[in-house]
Amino acid sequence: MGGISGLGFEILLVGAGGLIGAPSRYLVSGAIPRLKEMPIGTLAVNTMGSFVLASLTFSTVSGSLVYFLSIGMLGSFTTFSTFAYESFRLLDEGETTSSLLNIVFNVVLCLTGVAAAYLLFA
Repeated sequence: MGGISGLGFEILLVGAGGLIGAPSRYLVSGAIPRLKEMPIGTLAVNTMGSFVLASLTFSTVSGSLVYFLSIGMLGSFTTFSTFAYESFRLLDEGETTSSLLNIVFNVVLCLTGVAAAYLLFA
């Protein structure tokens, strides 16, 4: 009987990474309280995920580990859709300043995470 190879193995690795990333996101974002109306938990997971993904990209990690960590784990850990929804929800609720701060902080801190990883690993 042959083992799993090729695309099937890559899909298995992505799924296994997702099994770790999704609950991790739930735990991390749930453990961080909101600051007034700001969704700090989402900001935290997106910033951490940006740093870790950039660290992997700028390092020598390749092959199967990329599927597991980058696509699977970090793909389910970070959340652009939640960031977009929370920013829109704040705007819809009249929290214009909080919405704009959320957008600015996510973009600036995620780019800062990538820059830090570049300085450390490139």
